[in-house]
This record gives sequence, structure tokens and C-alpha cells, in this order.
Amino acid sequence: MNTNIQKSLFFFLFCFISLSFFGQSSDFINGKVFDAKTKEPLPFATVLLANNNLGLAANEEGDFRISIRPNFLSDTISISFIGYNRQLIAFSKFKINDVNNIYLQPAIFTLGEVKLTTLKDKIRSKKVIKEVIKNISKNYPTDPFTYVSYYRDYQKHKNEYINLNEGIVHTFDNGFDANSNLNKYRLLDYKVNTDFLREDLPILYDTLNPVNYSDSKKFITDAFIPDQGGNELFILRVHDAIRNYNTNSFSYIYKLTRDLLKNHKFSNNKLKTAPWINILGELYVEPNNFAIHKIIYKCINKQDDNEIFNIAMEYGREQSIDSLMYLKYISFNNSFNIVDKTDKSYFRILDYKLHPTYLQFRMSNIVDEESVNNKDFYTFYSVMGKKLEVEDIIVKDKTIIVNFKSKNYKIARATAKISNFKDINGNLLGRKRILKYQQYRELFVLDINDSLKFKDSCFLIDKPLIDNCISKYNGENKYWMNTPEVIKKE
Repeated sequence: MNTNIQKSLFFFLFCFISLSFFGQSSDFINGKVFDAKTKEPLPFATVLLANNNLGLAANEEGDFRISIRPNFLSDTISISFIGYNRQLIAFSKFKINDVNNIYLQPAIFTLGEVKLTTLKDKIRSKKVIKEVIKNISKNYPTDPFTYVSYYRDYQKHKNEYINLNEGIVHTFDNGFDANSNLNKYRLLDYKVNTDFLREDLPILYDTLNPVNYSDSKKFITDAFIPDQGGNELFILRVHDAIRNYNTNSFSYIYKLTRDLLKNHKFSNNKLKTAPWINILGELYVEPNNFAIHKIIYKCINKQDDNEIFNIAMEYGREQSIDSLMYLKYISFNNSFNIVDKTDKSYFRILDYKLHPTYLQFRMSNIVDEESVNNKDFYTFYSVMGKKLEVEDIIVKDKTIIVNFKSKNYKIARATAKISNFKDINGNLLGRKRILKYQQYRELFVLDINDSLKFKDSCFLIDKPLIDNCISKYNGENKYWMNTPEVIKKE
């Protein structure tokens, strides 16, 4: 751990209960949840059908959709978000052929209502964290359980959705006392969504040339995740710091029981900063039993104010099962850079010729004379193995001519240190244009302790999801892909 890095983690105490369960339909109403004051979307807002006791979480952009069924038409939709006033809207009021925008007002709490409190006392905050850690086994399931969830991954470039893949995942969890890598997963459905642009991009983490761990645009000093191989779902699940409270999850929480207190300063003051990154975290804790309901964790590059990675997860109680906390959703996104394979304008050598008395380069762009005019960059050897000295270097627009002194020898071979070559615009030789992308992986739990039988076959293995098998299952429960239509309109 970099000792120069200071993190600031904000705390909230709250009481919050919701249910999450999905049904099947081919027609939907679409909505988007906003902060009424800032007009910013509210990520993962809770949307419930009050009478039918069904619900879902909006996505990171605040989008959601609900299937249209006859028994829903007389229902009321409840939209809520921690720290905001709940809004109740009759299902019949929603427009079918358009996106319904919902604006939530920041809450001003009074006695008797749900209360949101910021912990200002650092000593008290540390005590709360110690209680959180001590009560994990009481608040989360230690016995095996199952759940069905909707999974999706995609990339974004210039706000355009690319390579959207979706699946329905059935999970057998051995309980929080067991290591999460012992869990079993199977696909009930998987779809490569062709409604969105498809590009040939790396599925997993990528690098540009040799790994540069000091590159703030991709790598974070001392940041790592355990090796999860070639399954993008496994990579997402390892970031669940609550489920993996006793193993490494992500920088800088790592092992929650060991490193949360050690690596963070707890304060509601101005964010403490590292030399080149900001770490911003929010932790929502239920006051009467110290259960973590929600974690939001961001790593921001101070140089360009862009997020390097962003993680959000929420747990809640399923009153129809027991009083324990189960996963509602987890979302992880990180920025990454790739080389633009279509870039034909980058600075490069078009051809070169080795003449008896000189070496000639023909470049694609006009050359920066200073960057190539160093005699030490070039080495010549004669047929007899004699090292020859450079006499002069001539630069004419896009041409470089290197002459050597001894005219009585023929050049047998020549080498040049070309890594410092630049064109007049400062572009380094061989550097294609770099494109910045965001990688998203998201999982939304649909049904806890479902009635589906978990067969001992067709489990997910260490391959991309598209290469895994899809399980057949029997039963009345049908689960649908929850990609909001509003994404297509963005």
C-alpha cells in the first residue's frame, strides 16, 4: 500500500428496506430517475410496485423499465433513493411510448421519519466500523443460498454503448463463511445484443505495449484484483467487498476486515488527496445492527478529473425469507485505453534505404529536426566490422539522410535509436491515436432463494461467458433482460 495515499470515506446511518423481484413480459414502460435540483440521474434508484410487492433497481444512468401486466394497471409505483423524498405515481399515469422522467427532491427529515445522519466524529466512525466487522456473520447469510440475477457488460465511447451482452445467471452461494471462489454459477440465458454497435475490443483488462504501472490513466499504484482468468462475471463478483469481506476485493479496501480501518481516514471534511488521485467513498450503515447496506467507491484521476474506476453495491433484507442481508446489485466500471487501429495519420517510417555511403529515411510527416539530429542515435559498421563515425545529418521535410565520414568503406549494417523521433507537431514515432473507453459490468439480483433446482452440470468455467454453456431449467419462473429502452435513444 502506498503510504502517501490518504483516502476519505464518508459514512451514513440509515434504515432502508426494499424487495426485488422480476416478472416476464414483452411490453414495458420506461422511466428515468433524476435529482430534482441538479437534474443529474440517480443511479440504482429503487422502483417498487406497492400492491404487487414487486420491484427492481434502476441502472447507473437512472433508467428502468417495468413489464406491463393487467394486474399492474391499478397498482402504484414507488420510486425512492437514500436521502431523497419517496415519490408515489399511479401505474396508469406512465406513458407507454415515451420515457417517463421522475424527479426526486432531496429529503429534509423530521422525527419519526427515516433519518440520514453524517458521522462527524472520527473516533465514533472507527467504533462503527469495528461493530460492522464484528456483526458481519449476524447480518449476512452464512448458510448456503441461491439467487437469480440479470447480468450485463458493455463498453462506452463518447457516450455510445458498444458490445452490450446480457445474461440471466443462477448462483449457488455457499454462505458468507465460505470463500466466494467456491460458489457455483450457471447461465440460464445469454444474448449478444445486436441492437447496439459491435466493435472488436478486448473483453478483459488490456495494456498498451509493456505494462506501465505508473500510468494513471490505466494503472493505479499498488492496485490489483486476484487473477480471475477469462470470465467477466467472476471479475465483477470479486469486487463485492461485502461478500469478500475476508479476502481481497479491490484497491484500496482489499480485505475489508483488515484494511478498511487501516487504509482510510474517516471524515466528512474536504476530501484528502494523493499526488495524482482522489479517492471518494460512501458507506451506508444501519444503526441498530451495523449492517452495511451500500458502498460507493470512486478513484478519480486529478489530472483530467476522470474516473479511473467506480464501484457501487447495495444489500437489502428479504422479509419473505429472513432478516438477513442479500445482494441487490453490484456495478463496476473502469476506464481503459486502446490503440486506434484505423489511425493512418500517425508518424511512421514509410521506407528506408541503406546506400554505400549514407542511410536515408522517408517519413510520413515533416520531421522535427532537433529530435533526429543526434549523432549518437546512429551506429554504422563496415563489412570488415569497423565502426564508422557519422559525419552529418541532413533533414529535408519528410526525409532524413545520415552520412558517415569514411568514404573508403561500405556500410554492412546500420542501427538507429528511433524511439525519440518526432514530427513537427511533437508526435512520437509509431504512436497511433489512443482512444479512451469505459468498461461496465453490472449484476442485478432478481430472485433470492428461488425454487429452481441447481443441477450439477453446465457450471460456468474459466472462459468468456459467450463460450460457456446455457443450462436448461424447468419451472414457472421466467426472467427477462432488463435493458432500458432509453439507452438506445441516448
